[in-house]
Amino acid sequence: MMQQSSWLRRPTPPALPPPQLTADIYETAGGEAYMIEIPVPGRKPDEIVIDVTSDTLTVSTRPQRAESESDRKYIQREQPVGALSRLFEFPEEIDTDQVQARLENGILKIHAPKAAAGRRKVIRLGQSA
Repeated sequence: MMQQSSWLRRPTPPALPPPQLTADIYETAGGEAYMIEIPVPGRKPDEIVIDVTSDTLTVSTRPQRAESESDRKYIQREQPVGALSRLFEFPEEIDTDQVQARLENGILKIHAPKAAAGRRKVIRLGQSA
């Protein structure tokens, strides 16, 4: 009787989830806006698309393949090379006209102000505005 090789009996490891953009999300000190910081190393501004609605923001990257990489024979490849995207949902409406983004040292920084209707306002009687 022939024995099976031990590598044939090894269980198949579970499939990993597809890579996605990671982010830090926080409110500004006064609570008037949300900040999203997403590491996008090696991405150029024209490879990043931001789509905004009143309660969501979607960031997508579609990197252009470098000519010099086409002849490489990788031993191991851990950097995501394909398109990545991430949907962010906000608990309050945001002002889509005032959303701003900048790419700074490989970090995409998005400033998403809350919509005026959703912001808290304190009115004190007897004080001039």
